[in-house]
Amino acid sequence: MHITVENLSPQLLTNVVVQWGVVKKSVARDSTTKPVVFGTNETVTLKPLDVKSIETAPVEVEGRIDQSTGRGSGDIIRGHAVQVLVGTNVIAEEFFPATLKISFKELQPVPKPLPPIQQ
Repeated sequence: MHITVENLSPQLLTNVVVQWGVVKKSVARDSTTKPVVFGTNETVTLKPLDVKSIETAPVEVEGRIDQSTGRGSGDIIRGHAVQVLVGTNVIAEEFFPATLKISFKELQPVPKPLPPIQQ
């Protein structure tokens, strides 16, 4: 994801925390596994009228659908969430889809991508 944070005030903002998460879920039809939220918190300082951009680490998924049975296996990205806090106050947030409300306390570290297979 690409997250842009702006300070539209004339005051310096320190310790602005940007929390982000990507929700990954198993696509197996009989799966009862709980979705997993991968992400982290990043802290920025914003000068008056400053703009900062954050590029998040990629969250990879792999899955496939068996054409003969229509059953899926693997994972899908279910959605994403971003919250911006100043101190303990949430000043902005986005959940997509809007019905997705995640707990940022359950963030898992983003797994490192697997290296390409050498042939």
